[in-house]
Amino acid sequence: MSNARAVLGAGLVSLDLWDPDAQVWSGFEAPVDADKFEIKPNFEEKVSVSKSHLDYGQARASVVLPSPTEITIEIAAANAKAFAMQFQGAVAALNQAAATVTDEAIASAKVGENKLANRNIVATGFVVENTAGTTTYVMGTDYEVNYALGILIVKSGGAIVPGAGLNVSYSALAVSATRILGGRNPQVRCRARFVGKNMVDGSPLEADVHEAVLGASNAFDFLATDFVAIQLSGKIVTPPGKTEGYEVRVF
Repeated sequence: MSNARAVLGAGLVSLDLWDPDAQVWSGFEAPVDADKFEIKPNFEEKVSVSKSHLDYGQARASVVLPSPTEITIEIAAANAKAFAMQFQGAVAALNQAAATVTDEAIASAKVGENKLANRNIVATGFVVENTAGTTTYVMGTDYEVNYALGILIVKSGGAIVPGAGLNVSYSALAVSATRILGGRNPQVRCRARFVGKNMVDGSPLEADVHEAVLGASNAFDFLATDFVAIQLSGKIVTPPGKTEGYEVRVF
């Protein structure tokens, strides 16, 4: 066992998430950069206070009873599963095949945003016409385009009147991304593992949390002026077959 006189820990955290749909553990993911792996044991103190005139107010007995242990994990990495935990979400795929679209119909155009069927649109070859094909509208005068999101923006005062029928032709590139469907999973049930060392003397330091139920404990500011961590906190539980909720190993 290490004989260091102080502890300064460093290491990596791995999580094994419970899949509520399949009702199975997903398996430990690759370790992620984390800024906090904090385990806080709790207790409740019960004191019997004397009412005797000989020792009034003094403790005649005191007992400390265990309370659920708290855990806080702060993740620095910005991967899909970390974001899903932050936003209480489910992870879903976002896939779009490359496409060449001719005369996508907008039945009733409105001033402002009109969503197209595809995103990641190529600027070259983007054409907006009336339904008869007799009028071609002018980019910058009659409309603008958000190519990344696939939104046609009809400008006020242009030649496109509200309610007009339009045909839009364009090319779109393939998209492969991940969506976080927020609010779908309010709790994170997981196993957690810390593997690191004491920087004071280099001795190994490990911890296994057999099961914990966590929730996002901080807001996520997309416009923060500093790095934003994903912070999860909750309680460690003792699963069936275990006599403790977690284990810490020092060497």
